[in-house]
Amino acid sequence: MHELTLCYQTHELIVQQATKQQAKRIVAVWLEIGALSCVELESMKFCFDLVCQETMAEGCQLYIEQQKAMAWCETCKKNVPVKNAFIAVCSLCNNALTQVDADDKVWVKKIEIQ
Repeated sequence: MHELTLCYQTHELIVQQATKQQAKRIVAVWLEIGALSCVELESMKFCFDLVCQETMAEGCQLYIEQQKAMAWCETCKKNVPVKNAFIAVCSLCNNALTQVDADDKVWVKKIEIQ
């Protein structure tokens, strides 16, 4: 379960930033999760709550946006959303897609502090 490691790294980053701003507590965090990150959202939320216990981030709200994978279809000549980035098939014509545009990273988009 790499979600726990991601949560520890995210927690370290947000506490660092909040401390720089002389915050007393972290109220909310917004994350964007890459389509190829293999992150289980429920596991991420559970681990984040666990990691934040007894810190300035305890009780903060976690908002997660899952990035959508897109790919270019040579047949349709369009960018199309991909349901499964690991088995890339055009949602319009069912042909194989060769150029999937997706990421495997996790970004901290915003932190709300007090």
